[in-house]
Amino acid sequence: MTPEQFAATRTTPKPAVPYTPEQFANAREVRTRYGWYDVLYTIDAQSVAVAGDFGDLRIPAGTILEVR
Repeated sequence: MTPEQFAATRTTPKPAVPYTPEQFANAREVRTRYGWYDVLYTIDAQSVAVAGDFGDLRIPAGTILEVR
């Protein structure tokens, strides 16, 4: 594998994983295009609060790619 091929595999974003509203409501971690975040609490059915580097962040459900 050439360095260019290796770089291409590392920078290719992973696809979104479908999730149900029940999984979203019980999520402990969420993945956005910036990485994984620990969920502090669910604000409503459309967003969660996560622990960010500089304080809590509100993440809308439309930007979440995967839940755990």
